[in-house]
Amino acid sequence: MSIINVIKGSPLFFELFDEEIESIVEDCGVLNLEEGDYIFKEGDEGNELFLILSGSALVKKGDVTLVELKKGDLFGEMVLLDERIRTADIVAKTYTDVLVLSYDVIFSIFKKNPKIFSLLMLNLCRLLAKRLKGSSEEIKRLNALISQFDDKAA
Repeated sequence: MSIINVIKGSPLFFELFDEEIESIVEDCGVLNLEEGDYIFKEGDEGNELFLILSGSALVKKGDVTLVELKKGDLFGEMVLLDERIRTADIVAKTYTDVLVLSYDVIFSIFKKNPKIFSLLMLNLCRLLAKRLKGSSEEIKRLNALISQFDDKAA
């Protein structure tokens, strides 16, 4: 599978044409990581978002793994909303290639092509809404478990 196909599969690039994606990606870099390498650590300041091209990575808070990221997954997107401090560790689980998209590259698109920029921002909103919905469902599930434990303890 080509890199463009992996990138096209990312929710951030939904509804963009191959040429539009290529015009964005040409200004990006790729990180090649070994197992155990940190992409970033909680508390780090950064201005990039990342897309896993191959391999996988773990989102960790301390010793707890929150989620495993796989090929096509996007993370660090909060920098687009001006949140520069990282809120978790991201560690390569395997050999991993990661596309690095800087804040400056994304926002330079606004001047070059407002239509593409608008689609990127709409897609970011969709992605964040999906994650928020998933978090709400997980909170609901955990609250139900807590209620079960409270009922058994009573």
